[in-house]
Amino acid sequence: MRVDYEVLEFFRSQGKGYQKKINAVLRSYVEQAQKHREINA
Repeated sequence: MRVDYEVLEFFRSQGKGYQKKINAVLRSYVEQAQKHREINA
């Protein structure tokens, strides 16, 4: 997976566990997108 340099640096600056934080943000996005699809189905 490619991530923009600036995005990666932002998360790295948050310290240890930045990869878990990226995953949490992506998971949240997926969950919201799925809810949105269910509502509009």
